[in-house]
Amino acid sequence: MKLSIFRRVLLVSLILVVLAACAPQATAPTTPIETPIPSVTPEPRVAANVWLLGTDVGGQTVAALKTTVAAQKLPPRDIMLNIGTESVPMTISAVSIDTTATVADIMAATTGITVTPVLRIDAAAISSQLGIIAQNLASTGGVTLVDTDAPYAARFVGNVATTFDIPTAERLVIDAIERNQSTVTLPVSAPAGGMPVSAEELNAAVAQMAERWQGIVGIYVLNLDTNEVVASLNENTVFSGASVMKVPILIHAYANVGSFTDKQVAWMRRMIIDSDNIAANRMLATSMGGEGTESAYQGAQDMNKLFTDLGLEHTYQNLPYEARDYLIGTLNYTIKGGPKEEGPPPHTDADPMLRTTPREMATVFHALYQCSQNEGPFRALYPETLTAERCSEMLMLMRENADNTRMMRGLPDDVVVSHKSGWIEDMQADVGIITTPAQQHYLMAIYVYRPIGADGAYLTDPVASDAISGFAQLIHSAFVPGMQ
Repeated sequence: MKLSIFRRVLLVSLILVVLAACAPQATAPTTPIETPIPSVTPEPRVAANVWLLGTDVGGQTVAALKTTVAAQKLPPRDIMLNIGTESVPMTISAVSIDTTATVADIMAATTGITVTPVLRIDAAAISSQLGIIAQNLASTGGVTLVDTDAPYAARFVGNVATTFDIPTAERLVIDAIERNQSTVTLPVSAPAGGMPVSAEELNAAVAQMAERWQGIVGIYVLNLDTNEVVASLNENTVFSGASVMKVPILIHAYANVGSFTDKQVAWMRRMIIDSDNIAANRMLATSMGGEGTESAYQGAQDMNKLFTDLGLEHTYQNLPYEARDYLIGTLNYTIKGGPKEEGPPPHTDADPMLRTTPREMATVFHALYQCSQNEGPFRALYPETLTAERCSEMLMLMRENADNTRMMRGLPDDVVVSHKSGWIEDMQADVGIITTPAQQHYLMAIYVYRPIGADGAYLTDPVASDAISGFAQLIHSAFVPGMQ
């Protein structure tokens, strides 16, 4: 069948339209898009001219620096330990470099800096070394009693075993390492038990020295840190009370008077520092709220009740000082004194109105010391007035005692002493609480009696003070022996 011309034209047109639709289309030209190239961060490096232990680490990368630091070796550190009278060398190898911390410090350093390495210290190893040193010191300790031709010059001497607190020593040594110090002074403490000399050794030495005294010696020594009686001789013998009794008068006044006037404080100071008898009588009267000799007499009677409360049998004051003629002769007081021979032998010709024993007076001092520590019988008997603070005030006043010829002459200058001495025609005494630089605390009571000679010669100060100071030196050397 033949197509008409019209149909042929229409078919061709359709074909052309289809071909035109399938032909590729022309586009306008475009600007090409550039892909950004990632930036590269430079690796951190040490600033120029930075030094570590003599090595220039400037410009090194972190990785290289870690290798350099890790390769550094510290030589052993030598430190001299000063321990009391001993100087002990200590070589420390338990120190290394803390690589991480030291690298961080170097990376933060600026040009031209010398960096000190951060140390890693093995505290356990140092503590172990210190423990060995402490053991060696203890094993080399030795004390010997050294006597001389002088009758009262014996003392304990030797290479004293010294102890120290290892944790404290460890901290001080580590601090010295960090500060690059070559010496360390360690605070020393008392050997175990507070005494490098045994009680048996001290008692034997005291008895030996007492044989040289032409009379009666009374000794009582109490280690206040252990409450151990470490020496005693005729400790229960009754002696005249003398001016040592002014410490109980002081305590009695504090127990009965809540606060003192300036005048009363002045009396107390004269009583303790200068051993003034009239001032003591005034304080006895003050304790009763009165004045004069009769009030002082009442104060003495009341003070005797304090002794009874402490369980003391042979300590009493029945008269104020220098009041016999007035109270007995003028006012006709009937005052009973103690028997001629009181207590266990040996006996002294003790003042019948004013007596004590070394042990009983030490008991009074001990109670005062305990009170300063907020304990003991005085706190229980007088809780309102005998406080720890007020008892400490009394001990502080007793440190000002002006008598340096008896106990004090036998003690070194580096101790603290709260004491009171006393003396009459045939007897002298000194009782005190001693604190050493190593914080040892002990109490000693020393009494010496010699009968008045047929010629009426009294016991003179030089004779008595030589003996008392000699016993004081001997007793102290048992706690702190001197060096040979």
